Amino acid sequence: MREKQGNAHILYLWLVLGLATWQLVLLFPELELDKARELLLIILLGVLAEWLAVPFPHGQLSGSYILVLSVFLIHGPAAAAWVGWLATLLGQGIVNRGNPLRTTLFNSSQYVLAVLAASHAFSACGGEPGLVSIGNALPLGAFTITYIIINHLLVHLYLLPKRRPLPGVTWLDTLKWDGLTYLYTVPLGLLVAMVYQFTGLTGLLVLFVSVLGLQVILRYYVQLQVANQELTSFYEAARFLEGNPGPAQVLEQVLKSARKAIPFHSAAGYLQSGERGAYYPVAAAGSYSSQIRSTAVYLGEGLTGTVLESGKPELIDDSRSDPRVKGDMGFTRVMRSLLVVPLYAGQEALGLVVLGDKRPYAFDEKHLHILAILCGQAAISVENTIIKDRMTRVLARDPLTGLLRFDVFNEKVEKALASSREEGYPSGLALVDIDNFKRFNKSYGRKSGERLLAELGSLIEKENRRDDLVARYGGDEFILFFPGARGNRLHELAEDIRYAVRDHAFLKKEGRSARITVSIGIAEFPQDAGDAEGLFKAAQRALEKAQEQGGDRVETAAVPLKISPSS
Repeated sequence: MREKQGNAHILYLWLVLGLATWQLVLLFPELELDKARELLLIILLGVLAEWLAVPFPHGQLSGSYILVLSVFLIHGPAAAAWVGWLATLLGQGIVNRGNPLRTTLFNSSQYVLAVLAASHAFSACGGEPGLVSIGNALPLGAFTITYIIINHLLVHLYLLPKRRPLPGVTWLDTLKWDGLTYLYTVPLGLLVAMVYQFTGLTGLLVLFVSVLGLQVILRYYVQLQVANQELTSFYEAARFLEGNPGPAQVLEQVLKSARKAIPFHSAAGYLQSGERGAYYPVAAAGSYSSQIRSTAVYLGEGLTGTVLESGKPELIDDSRSDPRVKGDMGFTRVMRSLLVVPLYAGQEALGLVVLGDKRPYAFDEKHLHILAILCGQAAISVENTIIKDRMTRVLARDPLTGLLRFDVFNEKVEKALASSREEGYPSGLALVDIDNFKRFNKSYGRKSGERLLAELGSLIEKENRRDDLVARYGGDEFILFFPGARGNRLHELAEDIRYAVRDHAFLKKEGRSARITVSIGIAEFPQDAGDAEGLFKAAQRALEKAQEQGGDRVETAAVPLKISPSS
């Protein structure tokens, strides 16, 4: 589909260029070459109007229509078409605002077609060239309306495959300001045609200065509106961050806020992953969103990796000629213009935001500054979230063994049992207690006892399955939760732990080889209890039974487990 759209766009471009060139060739004999100097001066005024034009994603606003209308009435459609074509070609060719040559050629050509279509509408309504009168009001209205419609239609079709909004400016804003320009330039164009026989080009020059003044005012007005939108994007980002969103949501908001202040084609937000030096996309915007989400950025590799390593934002005007992007692949190579800003907290690179556009020189230092502010806000929020998560994880762990604290373990077990109840699968609980731990402390000392508990906690955790939970229950007791385990399987898991402890030599780092045994009590859900509290009590009874029988054994809360004979 994208290839078909590209072929249709190229075909449309060459169709407009071909028609315009053909018409210019046909119209050339109708030019009044004895008026060449006068027409050249008018073309220079048109070039000046194009230089001061206000750009929009739907086209651009300029006061050149005063020249089109006045030249049409004074010198005819051939002169109007040639003046419009040359003024646009020269004006936008010199000050092209990053547009490729094909866009400049299209803009100049579509003015030719708009003038000729308007000329036919003028003639169809009975208009008389060179006459400004009440009788010519309808033809002149038809000329202007046709010119505006054809102009907007041709530009709309040209931009259709790659249309994207200009920050702070809507399509209605464009129509409003375009209409204001025509309301101002149409009367002036008619006035120039009326006084031309008395003042010549002097009247045109005087009146055209006021049009240029209007363009300057409009340009500053648009800049103020965009600046206001930039401040709004900062405010919205700050308000969003007050809600303590997750890191991925933060980067999504950065791209959303950046869209309101910076025109870009595609963008990506990357965050640090569990893999050292690797950053994965958590937010994406634009046409390449799906491709971006399958990429990764690595510290020190390519432009993005260099920015992560240095912590310094980078602005790339043209990736095809900039040595910093040489050898890069993927997103940073496809985009001609790039803004790359890291998210830093102290000396740690938390993530990265990349904005890209297919046009060269699409971004400037102001855009880089805006994105840097947004990323600065985001970095603080992401850092706070990371610190909070780390603190939560630290507080959830027993400081001696590194295992879960019992209150955290209890919450997780209650949630797991709720799932077990809903989905109808069993679960098991085991209490582990060191046999004769007081005697161990007397023999080896309290410090060694603490090291033994830490080592035992690590050993038990290693014996766990991926979804099992283990916590320090208190003192020398440990507690384990086995989702989906029951009967013989639950007993086997507990025995595996008992054997692992009995066969392990503890305190080797201290140059010793201490041996211990454990007693284990197990209980099943829902066979032995219907809730977490009841399950803990059942496992406690089983543990006491194991200790009463001399320790170093596994006991169940119910009757002893027996393997049923096969029938």
